[in-house]
Amino acid sequence: MKSKIDIKNELDNLVIDSKFQPIVSVVRKSVVGLDGISMGADLNGKFIPLNKLFYYAERSNCEIDLDRSIREKIVKEFNKICINDDKLLFITINMAVISKFVGSGIILDLVNKFNINPQNVVLEIYENNIENVEVLQQFINSYRSKGFLVSVTIGSGSANLDKISNVEPDIIKISESITKDIEMDFYKQEIFKSLVNLSKKISALIVADGITLEGQAIASMELGADMLQGNYFGQYEDINSDLLSSVEEKVHYIASQYKKYKTEQIEFEKSNHKKYEELLNNIIDQLSTIKESEFTTKLNDVIARYDVFECVYVLDESGMQVSDTITRFRNMLSQKSLIFKPAKKGTDHSLKKYYYFLENMGLNKYVTDPYISLASGNLCITISEKFKGINNKNYILCIDFNPNYINL
Repeated sequence: MKSKIDIKNELDNLVIDSKFQPIVSVVRKSVVGLDGISMGADLNGKFIPLNKLFYYAERSNCEIDLDRSIREKIVKEFNKICINDDKLLFITINMAVISKFVGSGIILDLVNKFNINPQNVVLEIYENNIENVEVLQQFINSYRSKGFLVSVTIGSGSANLDKISNVEPDIIKISESITKDIEMDFYKQEIFKSLVNLSKKISALIVADGITLEGQAIASMELGADMLQGNYFGQYEDINSDLLSSVEEKVHYIASQYKKYKTEQIEFEKSNHKKYEELLNNIIDQLSTIKESEFTTKLNDVIARYDVFECVYVLDESGMQVSDTITRFRNMLSQKSLIFKPAKKGTDHSLKKYYYFLENMGLNKYVTDPYISLASGNLCITISEKFKGINNKNYILCIDFNPNYINL
């Protein structure tokens, strides 16, 4: 059946289906771009999915002709609505096809045909296993020199980090494999933040893709996304002015919800800060009136009363631990306990951030970024605060918290 369709002779009869999904900026409260794709084409009343179209095209040796026809339909439809507009058009570039025709200038000719500024076109490089990196870079350098922007997607498939170094993208899309459940998954949040930090260093913008829920949208913005994309704002569909208007209503709603979230977050953090400040002061008051030899006994009482603490211990002014590490984790898995063990009395902490930043920066209190605790194997935040003992000796109280329980 497949061999009976000669796409080369049927190209002019194909009715190519093009769909668009909005890409939005909540900060600008607007649709800033459209991601154009094709689902396939209709041929004599029968719909042929895109993968089958390229199967037939490959057999007829006309992949580039089909690729060009699809891209022209996308650009043509985009231009009907976004003429003389500043919106970005995202076009998927399949390097498996394009690499055979590098230097032909077909994409530049196409945007010139429809009077679209190349600076408004984002070429999304699609190919996880690029065999000829030199051809890829030649293609990118050629089109970037004409003003085109280049994008890669991170989070699905293989060789993702290689793609960043090979492509040197202007835009990084973070895929649904990372943004799914990001509003509740701490590890995905940290991966997202790492990509945001990387993007800043290489002067790239971040698009959070796969957004289907309000919570995902707000979390992605909070983590540093510049733009959002996903079914929450609109599925891939035919482009029209009504589509853009309905999307902008959702963008304005998310903007108002994000503003509300930030207001509530500030109030929550103020309340939390006061709560933990009082808690630390209470513990220090108790420690400052007893002998150093009694610290461990007192800390056992403390850990029993406050279940938000993971570990508590005291250092002297040189960074040496003068109490036991008191922890709630009594029955750690044997295989885990070989790696993660609470520090013992006499351990030197002078190279730990919660000590040397406190000392070298002249601070009275220091709060670390989240890190893996060597005491428990869990993610934690350490708060260290100086205090004086009954003999006027300087000490440092260190408390490890689960980062989900505290915002300071």
